[in-house]
Amino acid sequence: MAWIKEEDMKAIRAQADIVDIISKYISVEKKGKNYQAQCPFHDDHDPSMSISEEKQIFKCFVCGAGGNVFSFVQKYEKITFPEAVYKVAQWINYPLALDSIQIKEKKDPFEQERKVLREYSDYLEYELFSEDGKAALAALHARQFDEETIRRFQIGYAPEGKKSEYFLKAKHFGEERMRDAGVLNEGRAVFFDRIMIPIHDSKGLPVGYTARRLG
Repeated sequence: MAWIKEEDMKAIRAQADIVDIISKYISVEKKGKNYQAQCPFHDDHDPSMSISEEKQIFKCFVCGAGGNVFSFVQKYEKITFPEAVYKVAQWINYPLALDSIQIKEKKDPFEQERKVLREYSDYLEYELFSEDGKAALAALHARQFDEETIRRFQIGYAPEGKKSEYFLKAKHFGEERMRDAGVLNEGRAVFFDRIMIPIHDSKGLPVGYTARRLG
């Protein structure tokens, strides 16, 4: 799959209004100089997502989700980064060459395992910015990991206890799928109290993890 040129990505981002794009997915409301919305990335009952038209970024102050227009589309639709860029380009009628990105993929025999890893990675990222993840986040900050780097590489935290097990089982992926994905073994979570660093393939999708135990 060919990568999209940097100049194309910059041009698309400059021409795309993040408020307009996010409004295609969820309802947004003007609040002062910014916009606000209920965050679609956690069970949000009060508007906790802020969207800055000036900076062209979004940020949820509860679950920590944030980024630019491409980040939102990628996370919301659970697609690859190049696919998100292409979709935004289509909405603003930017002439991005069709052959510069491969949208249709061959049937993936590991599609279900990849889904497990994508959703588990989102959960781990959420936990890192939760109360349970404070020590892990502090450890990363002490090693000069800023939030942009953490978000870019989807670094997360697998909490202590059985929280990961409860999350995975609540998703009803099927124990065989979770075992094949390497996150559950004999009904128990493989990772706990670990800083989790996803290993990504050439499309930016997680295929496994490397982990560091706190302390």
